[in-house]
Amino acid sequence: MRYFLPFFFFLLVTVAVQAQNSSKADLSVFPNPTTEYISITDHNDAVGHIAIFNLVGKKVKEFEFVKGESFFVADLPKGMYLVQIQDRARQVLKTQKVDKR
Repeated sequence: MRYFLPFFFFLLVTVAVQAQNSSKADLSVFPNPTTEYISITDHNDAVGHIAIFNLVGKKVKEFEFVKGESFFVADLPKGMYLVQIQDRARQVLKTQKVDKR
């Protein structure tokens, strides 16, 4: 019994981390690098909003997510950006670095 409790805790943590990582794996921004538009892959219908930040941390664009829609980024200067994928309650699901050319 003494060894069972730590093993059970380890198993529980492992399952929780794998579940979290698998949901994040279903989210991605493409194409990367991009020139005019970005799209989001969302197999779990979890995304509600997209926020784009420059590397200084300033929010430069924001979109309400519509599945299957592309989002216009051609007006942004060339450089690296952080695309923050948020759920409908604006909780961050994933942040991905994107190269805008």
